[in-house]
Amino acid sequence: MATYNKSSLNTVLLIWSTLQLPIILLIDLLDFYPPSLYLPPSSPLHIFHAVKQAYIAELNDPIVQWTPETASGHDSWMGLFVYFEMALALPVMLFTVYRLGVQRKGTSGAHELALLVYGFEAAFTTGVSMHDVGYWDGGVYTEEMKRKLLWQVYAPWVVMPSLIFVVMVSRIMGRIRVADEAMEGKKGQ
Repeated sequence: MATYNKSSLNTVLLIWSTLQLPIILLIDLLDFYPPSLYLPPSSPLHIFHAVKQAYIAELNDPIVQWTPETASGHDSWMGLFVYFEMALALPVMLFTVYRLGVQRKGTSGAHELALLVYGFEAAFTTGVSMHDVGYWDGGVYTEEMKRKLLWQVYAPWVVMPSLIFVVMVSRIMGRIRVADEAMEGKKGQ
């Protein structure tokens, strides 16, 4: 039988997951949808295409501009990160919203393990993206643009997943400690 952690930190986790879903589904994965859903001005997802284009116009972020069609040797790693987001982050965030927001059960051990993996993956892939900014052409990207991208755009996706990772390590270690103590108690009987 699963035991559920109903910590107040779950509220923060629910808010984060709820914010992540539209970003993943409607911005990051937009180019994977049929163009008829987002390109024509009358299409249902055009507003998200317009938001993405406005962001690109302001910051010229090559990571957000990546698509399977524009992939080249330098940024081929970006495609892998997008697939990680589809295969890992999206299902974990969907399940987190369902578990914490709909079921209101708290996190189970298996859910905490999935969140631990998500936290590591999101922090690591965003950290790689932040590292890449240092190699961008100074003639195209001013230091001010780079700072804005690093600290206003990317940093939250390193900080929050890192905190999720640390909290989940703590929760899982607590579960292991309780299980170890129970096993020791059985040995003593």
